Amino acid sequence: MPITRDLDKWFDLSVDTDTRTIFMGSTGYTYDESETGVDHSMAEYFIKGMHILECKNSKPITIIMNNPGGDWYHGMAIYDAIKCSSAECTIRVYGHAMSMGSIILQAADHRIMMPSSRFMIHYGYDGKSGHAKIVYKWADEGKRVNWDMENIYLEKMLEYEATNGKKLEAALEKIVNKGNELDFPKREAVKYKFSNKREERKEQLRGVLSTLLNYDTILTPAETISLGLADSIYGK
Repeated sequence: MPITRDLDKWFDLSVDTDTRTIFMGSTGYTYDESETGVDHSMAEYFIKGMHILECKNSKPITIIMNNPGGDWYHGMAIYDAIKCSSAECTIRVYGHAMSMGSIILQAADHRIMMPSSRFMIHYGYDGKSGHAKIVYKWADEGKRVNWDMENIYLEKMLEYEATNGKKLEAALEKIVNKGNELDFPKREAVKYKFSNKREERKEQLRGVLSTLLNYDTILTPAETISLGLADSIYGK
């Protein structure tokens, strides 16, 4: 990145107005010195940065992301800011796009993984306290969140198939079987054949995706692209 007049804004606010670049990473640390990930601070800084750049003009925006995941609602605020932007948005993933970070990535027009980066999907973790009716309400909300998350991934996977003419069966078989090799006793290798009817196919893909989301499924850049959840590897 070239030296600009806005270096102070880059370091203090994570936005460079000259190059139309925003950095999206953890803004703080918890009591045990772990990253906060996606939280209110990340969302507020990011949405303000997008607003500043969009007010200037509608030229493309580059988002540099190193995101370990975090809160669903703050993450969806970031997702919507990217998805609804009047500017074309590119996300470059450094380090990791995990959990909520992997969902935010799907909002971009161009999704670029750095060679050493990693992508991780799972259903995430939740915990609520209170009387039974409150817990039940949040359990229902958790189901809705999981459904929405599945649909975000599935739409990109189906879009990939429609655009590239590539079926996902082989890619899913490879990823699922690699995970099964770690089980004891070892499971038999899976083989998939899905319907060519879009809605039937979508629900069959959902079943396999759900299996991957039950655990922390960590993917390389190439594996991520093979599922339609990223577009390219930087430099390749």
